[in-house]
Amino acid sequence: MSQRILIVDDNHALVLAAKLVLEKNGYNVMVAYDGLEGLETAHKEKPDLILLDINMPTLNGYQVCRKLKSEPDFASIPVIILSVKGEIDESKNAPVIGLDEVNEAYDCGANNFLTKPVSADELITTIKNELLFCAHLNDNIEAKL
Repeated sequence: MSQRILIVDDNHALVLAAKLVLEKNGYNVMVAYDGLEGLETAHKEKPDLILLDINMPTLNGYQVCRKLKSEPDFASIPVIILSVKGEIDESKNAPVIGLDEVNEAYDCGANNFLTKPVSADELITTIKNELLFCAHLNDNIEAKL
């Protein structure tokens, strides 16, 4: 059975690109375009991992992550914050993420933080690592029970 990933982002072009990359790599992908829809979809579908944008309508990514991580059924589901939040470094023509954004992501329970644009290879590698780490943790917990 393929692993299920929920993408929550209001950028339709990014969602389409990420969905295509993930499906090409064997993942089953669900999509939500705002924070509230993301919460509803997560509760209905119970994904194995969630990709979550910060700036979205209704609820931002931090709020969604806090709500999900506060629930026992979602506490162990990896959340990767994926955002362009921050400034642009004109010399490198690249986003510069402030420590405040990264710290806020980890404070709300996120497992990882990636900046957009992200390469397909980096996205897939990060997802695989988070899912492997989560499976390893679950195996260790079950072994101790």
